Amino acid sequence: MNYKDILVYLDDGESNTQRLKAICELAQSHHSRVTGVTLSTLKPAHLKTKDSKAFQRMSEQAAEERAKEFIQYAQQAGIESSYRIIHGDASEAIKKVAQYSRNFDLVVLRQANPNNPNYDLVEELAEQVLLLSGRPIFFMPYIGAHRIPYQNAMIAWDGSPSAARAVHDVLPILREIENVTILIVKTDAKKVAKGELLADDLKAHLQRHNVNAEVRRTLAGTFDVPTVILNEIAENDIDLLVMGGYGTPSLKQKIFGGVTRTLLSSMIIPVIMSH
Repeated sequence: MNYKDILVYLDDGESNTQRLKAICELAQSHHSRVTGVTLSTLKPAHLKTKDSKAFQRMSEQAAEERAKEFIQYAQQAGIESSYRIIHGDASEAIKKVAQYSRNFDLVVLRQANPNNPNYDLVEELAEQVLLLSGRPIFFMPYIGAHRIPYQNAMIAWDGSPSAARAVHDVLPILREIENVTILIVKTDAKKVAKGELLADDLKAHLQRHNVNAEVRRTLAGTFDVPTVILNEIAENDIDLLVMGGYGTPSLKQKIFGGVTRTLLSSMIIPVIMSH
């Protein structure tokens, strides 16, 4: 199985070019078609006008430019491509992206940059697409840490349905990685960690899929789980994290679980999540 149909989010952030470069390299190895999606409601950089009509016109022009630049980049990389500009106000456009994402093998988003004027919109987009698309989401950090092909991947494993789905959604990538670590974080030395009994079964299952996987168990001690995961990433030269994405969609608010939210805000390497 390969990723034949990839959707990548386009915006005006500085990481846009590096994100496209990474995904085009992935698409080349999987012989994928890549579709770029962008919003006509994104605030253009340095826009100071308060005229709503001028704002709308400039935003739509900026979206068209992003789409054209994407097509040109993909053509130069020899990648089959298309694009889709999503119209409507922010909440409507985000919902449309989540629905549109459902017919792709992999959806590539970016981590929200707190210094970007579109931070709230990008953060909401990430939550909505992860919770409502039903597809694996490939989050790229805004700092531009992309190393493809990946060499060392880590699975944050707790035996949950979301984690299991994430692992199986990312099998096409895991098969290409030299070393895969299944990380079990124990928060109590006297208790068996949730999912720990399934870790060895997961290792055997992955090995049957030609994935070179090993299990690593560690005690959190005085640290919280996200901190332990981030420390393991730094100490073991991990360049890809795979984990379940936790959240509860509701009519009033979209809430991510603590581990998911912390890792998305602190991520220093690409993260693939499934919900």
